[in-house]
Amino acid sequence: MPDWRIYHPTGTFTSPDQRETLSKAITSIYTDVGLPAFYVVVLFIEMPPATMYRAGISCSGEGTKPFVRLTFSHIARHFPPGESPMRTRFMNEVHETLKPFIADEGYNWEVNGEELEREFVHVNGFRIPPTGSEDEKRWFRENEPSPWGPYLTE
Repeated sequence: MPDWRIYHPTGTFTSPDQRETLSKAITSIYTDVGLPAFYVVVLFIEMPPATMYRAGISCSGEGTKPFVRLTFSHIARHFPPGESPMRTRFMNEVHETLKPFIADEGYNWEVNGEELEREFVHVNGFRIPPTGSEDEKRWFRENEPSPWGPYLTE
């Protein structure tokens, strides 16, 4: 919530340290604006030879630059609809964050995102607290979900 999926060919992102560093960089995009770190999930999905195609051509063919596809889903926060300076700033930050790991490695790449409804996410059985609420701030400080509002027992 954000949920990031990194589809990459065999032979890329092979080091656990490299994966962790990239995951932390992506996480910081969100923690820098007050989202709890545990909201951010990054999945590395290795695509063996002959399982990913671009323009009808295998992304693992000999002499082919590695192609990395990244997708993200946002749930906890939404941008105003349509094109906006906020969306542009966010995507610029995404590009700056990914550049050392992907563009600077000489890979071809594509990134896209979507926004999903908050009502469809629960963490440890709890709906996420309202944006900017004291409960959300507590989740951020503690980096862990806990009962709030409708989940408190008297």
